[in-house]
Amino acid sequence: MAARIEFFQWWIVDERTGKRRLTTYKLSRADAARAFPGADPHLQSSEIRNLPGPRESTGNAGPERRWSDSEPSL
Repeated sequence: MAARIEFFQWWIVDERTGKRRLTTYKLSRADAARAFPGADPHLQSSEIRNLPGPRESTGNAGPERRWSDSEPSL
């Protein structure tokens, strides 16, 4: 089942300048909490994405075998 996750740009304090600024990329709440503890979401930048669950197929974009199972090329 697809998960609906909300992403935002986040207000952070730039370590170099000491000024408050928005992050360049949108992050989920969980990722922002890990990367920028205490950051505040920019609510106007809200975006909801439907992401596949951990057991759902993401398509046929990758190799048929795991990389670790492949034979070394000479």
